Amino acid sequence: MSDSDNPKINPWTVWALIFIMLMGILVYYSWLKTVQRQYVDGKPPFLRPVDRFRADGHKKDSIELFDTKGRFYLVGYFYSGDEKEALAVCNRMMKMREAFPEVDEFSLVGFSMAPELDSSENLMKFAEKNGYTSDDWIFVTGNRDRIRTYMNKFFRYPGHEKPDEYRETETDLYARELRISLVYQGASDEEAFIRGVYWEGIRKGEVKNDKAAGDDITYLLKLKENLPTKTIE
Repeated sequence: MSDSDNPKINPWTVWALIFIMLMGILVYYSWLKTVQRQYVDGKPPFLRPVDRFRADGHKKDSIELFDTKGRFYLVGYFYSGDEKEALAVCNRMMKMREAFPEVDEFSLVGFSMAPELDSSENLMKFAEKNGYTSDDWIFVTGNRDRIRTYMNKFFRYPGHEKPDEYRETETDLYARELRISLVYQGASDEEAFIRGVYWEGIRKGEVKNDKAAGDDITYLLKLKENLPTKTIE
């Protein structure tokens, strides 16, 4: 093959690619430094924005989430048919909330991994059986694809189904989701953000940082302006 047959690479193309790579590294490094600085200052980082979400609730009513400034949303993801795992998530959220009995602006939100199985009726039975009956609690069901797409996009909760050989019981359909997320929109924020992600691993080496939720919520409470909670316009 002659030299004329070899494709010629424009050196400007190479430099352009290098420049794009360097800019990507710079942006990522800047983001890491920002998050690190916020943690050092005790300020919960703005991890990801979260869109408002409308769905069906366990009380057979239409609900809208992440639409209220000054409200703390603790968000978990589970299948209520696997009661052991569902209770583990709900009890963690309840414990975080109980640390602030003087604060009314709380929502404890449980998204269903299996909305086609977790009907409003089934979620209501789960809530009543286990005492999750206060107005704080919202259990979310609806269109399966819509909910799972939303949770994966904004919360990075994939809701992996377990292969048959790894299922310990008939209701053990999904892998454990250890994370609980704190969503909050301050008075001066243009949209709601995930301000904390908390884990409570049960195996050796798994992250356990549920206690950090108290520090994050305390910080945000101190920043709250003396304005009434209101729905986003």
